[in-house]
Amino acid sequence: MAVRGNELVNGCKVRAYDNGGRSADRYTVVFMDLIDERTKNHYRPLYTCLGMSDRPFHPQGVGMYGEACIGTHLGKRVRIADLPAECIRAVTQDCTE
Repeated sequence: MAVRGNELVNGCKVRAYDNGGRSADRYTVVFMDLIDERTKNHYRPLYTCLGMSDRPFHPQGVGMYGEACIGTHLGKRVRIADLPAECIRAVTQDCTE
């Protein structure tokens, strides 16, 4: 089943992507509420995102913040529930008020 729209994690609107292992930051979670105000009115605005490996808390894992335009270049849309447990934990921690 295709994922559409945003998902809610503790009130945060997010979208998750999986690039199938093409890079060390295989998983990208885009925080849809955190738009870069400088690009808000552009055709492709930038959003804050979290790029992660399957073990973002491991010393040799990847867990880094950046900005991204949403789109297929991030990989296939997936549900938050389909991410590895440590990735879900990272997103949940970020969305804790």
